[in-house]
Amino acid sequence: MNSLETLLAQGQVAQAKAEAEKLLAKNPNHRDALVVMAKLALVENKVPQAEALLAKAEAQGATGETGLVRANIAAQKGQLDAALKAYQGVLALEPNRPEAHFGKGMMLIKQDKAPQALEALSQAAKLAPQNPVFRYRLGQVQLEAGKTDAGLATLREVLTLAPRFVPAYLSLSHALSSQEKLVEARKVLEQGLKAVPNQPRLLASVTVLSMALRDLRTSYQAASTLAAQRPKDADAQANLAQLMLARGQIEQARHLCQTMASLGVASESLKMAEATCFEALEPPAYDKAITAYEQGMGLAPDGWRAANNLGQLLLRVPAEPANANLPRAVTVLEEAVRRAPDRPEPLLNLALAQARLGQEAKAKELVQKVLAMPLAEDTDLHEEAVRLSQALSKA
Repeated sequence: MNSLETLLAQGQVAQAKAEAEKLLAKNPNHRDALVVMAKLALVENKVPQAEALLAKAEAQGATGETGLVRANIAAQKGQLDAALKAYQGVLALEPNRPEAHFGKGMMLIKQDKAPQALEALSQAAKLAPQNPVFRYRLGQVQLEAGKTDAGLATLREVLTLAPRFVPAYLSLSHALSSQEKLVEARKVLEQGLKAVPNQPRLLASVTVLSMALRDLRTSYQAASTLAAQRPKDADAQANLAQLMLARGQIEQARHLCQTMASLGVASESLKMAEATCFEALEPPAYDKAITAYEQGMGLAPDGWRAANNLGQLLLRVPAEPANANLPRAVTVLEEAVRRAPDRPEPLLNLALAQARLGQEAKAKELVQKVLAMPLAEDTDLHEEAVRLSQALSKA
């Protein structure tokens, strides 16, 4: 590795660029300097500039370095076959080049060739055992290929090798969560927060997992820290507002939503939290809750939750006559289903609305769609669908 490449490997990008520019000022055809400048152009997404610099370097003969840059250019342009060929060309020159094995593996996985990709990534990790990125990608592909135990072990190796490597904590936690090992998954995230205190992505994941474990205290602590770090992040603030509601802190949640609105920060989730606050007032401010849900629907044209919740609200709002809100509820819930046809919640709510309207045939069709979905039988949703189906069969 020449001195310029060493600077890049050490993360001294500015110095590497300055040294390359000095060399090119003396010799415009300095190959090592041209290669480094091409790499830097690629980092800045200046592909044509990178290609021009590389062409001048390649005119003096192909090397492993020029081959890697050629492969990276092809990959950045989405030319997977060309990139794979370039990586194979590098390996023909330098069979033990770990970057080439790694690049080859990444191209193969994008072509759905998992066995070959695993072999290439394993070789990269073997040749560069101290490189956490190589080992991390290997672990990811092992998990994707169904080699769960090997993938988990590899990701744990990454954390031993690089304790501050945040993506590995997230991937390991996600993999454990998918196996229903939620407590172990949260411990991984907590380990990450000890290594990288207050890391936003880790905090967000701890919040979600703690909620799944019904640990509101830990969820609230993590959400509060994240919201303080990101005072104008709609998702972080909405998450905190929802946890306040779960803790019964209605006024605090309403104040938070109003503060965000005054700052021009809005999202579907924030509007949903605001709507819940209005409905929790005594007496409930149904009109304001309905308006908040409508605003939430407008903020997320593809989102289904605000529409679904508005439909539910319209079904329970007292009205004279009793079914006055039903037609509107049906319209809103049909929109929720249109936005998310594979979600069981709006389908079931629409079935309930149709049943209350006396449209038993439509309700039966909808509830059968819900029961055909892969729902766990011990969930409230499945039980409610069964009850509705049984009631409709007797109608």
